[in-house]
This record gives sequence, C-alpha cells and structure tokens, in this order.
Amino acid sequence: AASRAHWFAERTRNRKGRSSGIPLAYRMGCVLAALTLPSACTAPRHPAAPPPAPEAAAAETRVATAQPSSGEPIDEDSVHLPRGWPRGELFWKAGIGYKLLAEPKLSLEHERPKFETLDEPLLEGHVGLTLEVDAAGFVEGPGVASLNDTVEVRRSFLVTRGRLRIGHPLDYRVSLGVLDGDFYLDSAWIMLQDLPWIDTLKLGAFDLPFGMDNLTSNRDRFFMESAGPVQAFVPDTSPGLQISRTFAAGRGTGAFGIFSAGQRRDVGDQSQSLARASGRVTWLARRPEDAAESATGMLLHLGLAASYNFSGAETVRYQARPQSFLAPVAVDTRDIDARHALLLGTELAGRRGPLAFQGEYLHAFVQGSPSANFPGLYLAVAYLVTGEIRPYNDSTGVFGQVVPERPLDLRTRAFGAFEAATRYSWVELDDAPVAGGTMHVGSIGLNWYWNRYIRWQLDYEFAAADGGALDGRLHIVQARFQLIL
Repeated sequence: AASRAHWFAERTRNRKGRSSGIPLAYRMGCVLAALTLPSACTAPRHPAAPPPAPEAAAAETRVATAQPSSGEPIDEDSVHLPRGWPRGELFWKAGIGYKLLAEPKLSLEHERPKFETLDEPLLEGHVGLTLEVDAAGFVEGPGVASLNDTVEVRRSFLVTRGRLRIGHPLDYRVSLGVLDGDFYLDSAWIMLQDLPWIDTLKLGAFDLPFGMDNLTSNRDRFFMESAGPVQAFVPDTSPGLQISRTFAAGRGTGAFGIFSAGQRRDVGDQSQSLARASGRVTWLARRPEDAAESATGMLLHLGLAASYNFSGAETVRYQARPQSFLAPVAVDTRDIDARHALLLGTELAGRRGPLAFQGEYLHAFVQGSPSANFPGLYLAVAYLVTGEIRPYNDSTGVFGQVVPERPLDLRTRAFGAFEAATRYSWVELDDAPVAGGTMHVGSIGLNWYWNRYIRWQLDYEFAAADGGALDGRLHIVQARFQLIL
C-alpha cells in the first residue's frame, strides 16, 4: 500500500505542467483507499500515454475494471477495485435473502467519479422454511378399530429458490427436509423461461402436470389435505423434464413432461413406473377484464389432463387416506400386475368475488392381469368471509395465495382473514377382481390467515369406507399450524 501511494506521488510530480484529467483531490482519495484496500490502486506497466485533447477528455467515459491476471497494461487514468467487490449481500425479508453482485464499475464521466452497477445481480435468492404441525382426534364408528389422538409434524422443509443470470436467466428451487420422520426431497429443479416456441423448460424433480389440486401449493389449498381421488391417482414429486407455455394472452396454459419413478409417497399412487408421460391443458372460458372487475366479475377455468404410465415389469397400486395424514389408509388396490395404465382428468373451477370453487373428475384405466377401471371425483367450495379475493395464477392455471387485507394486529383490532370451506369427494377402487374399497368423504373447514406467512386450519372430515382397508365410518377433527416463509 505504501509503495502504491509513493507511485501516485511520483506520477503527480512527473506529470507537472499538464492536465491529468483527474482532480488532485480524487488522486488523494485513491491514496487513502490504497491504505485500506491493498489492491485499490495499481501502477501501470507501460509508459504514460499522451493526454487526450480537452474536447475528447470532456466527452470520454472511462470504466474501471479489475487488474487482469496476466498483468497486461491498464489505462493509468482508471482506479481499480478489488476483483469481485462486493462479493454479495445477505439480508432478511421473510427469510434469508441473498445476492451475488456483478463487479461494480467506476465511471469517470466528466471528471466526476461515479459508481455503476448492473441493474440485476448475477445471483439472487431466498432461503425459507415450511413448517406444518398437525393434531387430530378420531371418533370411530362400528367396524373401525380404535385410533389414538395424536400430534405430529406434517412437513418440515428448508427451501431455497432464486435466479441465476449467466447468459439466459435460470430459475431454481430446492426444497428438502423431513416428512413422516424420514428425509424427503420435496422438489429440486431448474427452469429456463422465455424460450422460443416452448416458452419454459423445466428439469429436475417436481410435481407432474396433472390436476388442479395436485399443482396447488399446500399453502393455497382450501383444506389441509388433497381430496381422496387426487391422493389415490396422482403421482408425487418425480424426476423428469417438462415444457410449458401460456397462450391466447394468458387465457390458456399447456404443459407436457416425461418422468421416471419418484420417491415413496406418504399417500397416493404407489406405482413403480418405468416411465410416465403427463400433460395438461387449461383454458379460461371467462375472466375479469381488469382489476376493478375482479371483485364482481366471473372467472371460469376449464382443464384437461392425461398421464400414461409405462410400468414395464413393475406394478400399479393406488391408495388413499380419509383426507387426514394422521388417519390410516382407507382404500387400497394393492399391487396390480399391469404393463401400463392411463389416467384421465377433467377440471372445472371458478371464482366470483370472495367465493371460489373447484372440482375434478379422474378415471384410471389399468391394463394388466387383471385389467380394471377406477373412477373418482371431488367438488370444493370456499368463501372468504372477510372479503378478500383468492388470486388466480395465469401461468400455472391454479388458484394462488390468500393475503389478508388487514393482517393480524390486535392493537389496531385487525384480525386477518377468515375462510369457510366445504368439500365432497368419492373414490372407488373396486373393480372385480380388484377389491380396493370405496370411500366417500364430506368435509367442512375453517381457515384463519394471520398474514401472508401464518395460517391456522381446522377441518372436520366424515369418512364412509366400504370393502377396503378401512370398513366403516370415521369422524375426524384435525387442526394445523402452518408457517411458510
């Protein structure tokens, strides 16, 4: 640092009588910087160049860059910063946010130093937490074995998501943690957007493009758990590749992907697939034309989905719980020796002001020994008592997050948002000679949104199961504390 300061003094003395283009005060500032940042000022390795003409000097903009590793000459009128300074930022915003910044540039425009940075960082992201704690109590009817009331962590995941800008921006997400006491990879993917023709390319482990309820986040569902037929037929996180795009000015979405066998599910499709092709198309038959109309206007969503399962030498198996994670499996086909299976689904959803509804009909066609058909459907309705409007995501074709207009704050007598919901579901896994059972479930729910991060849920489920793993009637009262950052 001392030698660099000495060099600056020598250069100033040697260049007496001609303008350097940089004020003396600025040079002294650089000397002080050299004392605190060892690589702040670097001597040139070539003879001083003649000064530019006054007119050119006034118009010229010089940009500082890091000293090349090869030791090649650098313009003597540039002031150099340590390579990569600053390296990054950490900050708190509903979780840990992080940024990796591009190397800043120091411009000497009109002889006045000015810092210039890129408009967007090279890397930016967020580290968050998903925590769900469930409690359930059971009242068993005739024929159902006694069940213990219990409290358990439903999900506990660390999540990071963000964007990397190297050439084309690259979005990413990784979510992993504990589910049912075991390590669980909830999702891990990278995604390229704004590509020609296909628009979006996604690679990694994530939910298949099938079904509205399946693609809706746990944070945004009407109830604590997915409906019975969705649990039974729709696969969970699976490794694969997917292309998708929106069309008709956001009225429609389309997605198609190829996937392999995923990890074990806590409920649902337990098939060991060699490969699976899945696709979904949605269309907004009606939608509000502007924000003012969304409070009273009608939104109507239609959707079709298909998934073809190449099971190969493996088996197909469907099962579902009575819409409670803490309850036992109620219907189960057990292993079916099948070479392939086709799953079809239709979707109908809508919203008018604070009232929203959605329903799906699903049908599985299994070709094997034996062959069988299994249908199922559900219909759910929710009403935001406090007047909020549930948003709709045009790019994914699902309902989004409810954010209270008045987050919980007892000092101002604000109590968040309240939502009442009801649902009916039916799934039939009986088709001779497969005797998996039939299940009907009626549900009533109440959701209390404290703010955008915390929600309390209270559900009542009445399940009637016949001929399956659970044969009888079961009343379930369950509650959930949910924190998602």
